[in-house]
Amino acid sequence: MTKKEIKAQKTKYRILQSAVGLFARFGYHRTTVSEIAKMAGVTTGAVFHHFPTKEKILHEVVNWLSRGIHSYANFLREVDSPSFKTIENMISIMCDHFNRYPEATICLATLATEFSGSHHPIERVIKSVYEVFVDAMAKTLSLHPNVHNPRAAAIAFVGAVQGIAIQGLMRENEMDIDTLASGFKSLLREW
Repeated sequence: MTKKEIKAQKTKYRILQSAVGLFARFGYHRTTVSEIAKMAGVTTGAVFHHFPTKEKILHEVVNWLSRGIHSYANFLREVDSPSFKTIENMISIMCDHFNRYPEATICLATLATEFSGSHHPIERVIKSVYEVFVDAMAKTLSLHPNVHNPRAAAIAFVGAVQGIAIQGLMRENEMDIDTLASGFKSLLREW
């Protein structure tokens, strides 16, 4: 890559990071392109150079965030004999991700909430992103002797861990994400 291409790639990444942070805190509809540009330290023209529309930014953000969901699903698929330790490790991986970039952890949840029931095409995309994890988690939970509906349990798990992340942001001065996750794991101890 040339220096110009590397610079363009870094600028595009800063724009995406800024959009993730703003979408996580304020939602897609309440975030303007000029706010994204300001946070990224670029002009609105630079934003539109990389993303022709605000909706294109939205799609790129969801695509970017889907990689994290896919990595969680891949972790579950690689486990030979799932146990409570598998779930505990999964939660630890999610907490590590939250500690590195909290807004990325809750952005997809914010967008899912904002677009649920809207019939906007992104609603289907977000749901399909979650399905990757739900399917892998349901397969893992199907081996649990007390789980009678693994798919429902997997969907509930997604909601619970997203709730932990949201509470982690809300209560950052009161309790850290690892303490909240530990409390959640204590509810799940009986495997």
